[in-house]
Amino acid sequence: MIVSQPAFLCLAATFHRLLGGASSEAATESQPAPTPSRPAEIAPRALAIEPSPPNLLVQTEAIEPEPLRVRAVAADAPLSADELRARAAALRALALARGRRFESSRAAFTEAARLDPALDLTRTPGFWKLERSAHEAAIDAYIKADREGDAAILRARVRSTYRPKPIRQRSGVALPL
Repeated sequence: MIVSQPAFLCLAATFHRLLGGASSEAATESQPAPTPSRPAEIAPRALAIEPSPPNLLVQTEAIEPEPLRVRAVAADAPLSADELRARAAALRALALARGRRFESSRAAFTEAARLDPALDLTRTPGFWKLERSAHEAAIDAYIKADREGDAAILRARVRSTYRPKPIRQRSGVALPL
């Protein structure tokens, strides 16, 4: 995608204004737009941003169709050991679920949810390509990790995704007697 210079300046001004930086166009033109150290920290969908100090980036976690969750993350802060272990456990759970080992997957999802209370299992790459039993394992893991709110949100999404759909009747079909 090609972005023109006026469009880039507009985006940079909006970015600075949202993060509490300089809001005038003159200040925006003299300062380049800050780039995040981890590109996954900013999701460009619909941003719901609360005021934050200028040295923090805003991380959004989309849960469709629910509104976005927002939390502030330092731009240069590396992941903690628990966060790394939680992400590894979530990926291990996905691999186990792909192999249809749902009990082991449930245990790995539970470990991930307990290690990082802010981890959203649905944001793990490939989560929505799994079958329903794997999603049920993630719901059970949230419950075992005492995260009933996240379990309720995921349960609602799974039920709406896998809800029974009525079969359309064919009209005007003549059956032989």
